[in-house]
Amino acid sequence: MSDVASIHPGTGRLRVCDVKRIHDAIGGDPVTEAMILRFIADRYGARNFLHVSPKVAAEILRRPVEF
Repeated sequence: MSDVASIHPGTGRLRVCDVKRIHDAIGGDPVTEAMILRFIADRYGARNFLHVSPKVAAEILRRPVEF
């Protein structure tokens, strides 16, 4: 599995498959996911995983524990 995330050309957001990979990488735990979402909202202005930049998404996939 690649750590590279990609943008959907029609929406300008992460592809759904990459959002699912992020969700799976963090174990699907709603508390952990909420903490990560608060962090990326504060730091990157992203409302949810669909709005994370490919670079940030790739880092989440590469090392989910650090997020």
